[in-house]
Amino acid sequence: MKDPRGFAAVRGGPGGDDGCGYRPTPPRAPRKRPPAERILDFDPVDLGLDAEAAAAEGARCFGASVCRACDACILMCPDLCITRDPASGRIVVDLDYCKGCGLCAKYCPKGAIRMEPEA
Repeated sequence: MKDPRGFAAVRGGPGGDDGCGYRPTPPRAPRKRPPAERILDFDPVDLGLDAEAAAAEGARCFGASVCRACDACILMCPDLCITRDPASGRIVVDLDYCKGCGLCAKYCPKGAIRMEPEA
């Protein structure tokens, strides 16, 4: 069913999947000063991450379009057209009942659901 305003609920994710295939990666270990240097002063022991490692860590934690199964979209949908498939655990949007209000996309903390104009 086409939305009268010309929008469709689109499930998005890397590689064109529905965005629910989240696979966490382990965090990177921070750089630390060698013990021989630590005892000479009161400078910080943890040196943090370099720019490349910080960018990778940020992408790991805040990757866009990856559903984390928080179910915020299910709770916010006024039409109850968003459910979780019991077999796969993935989010399913019943477009026959979706009126295209966009609340699911607005309140998704990861941006895994987006609204796009229908062509």
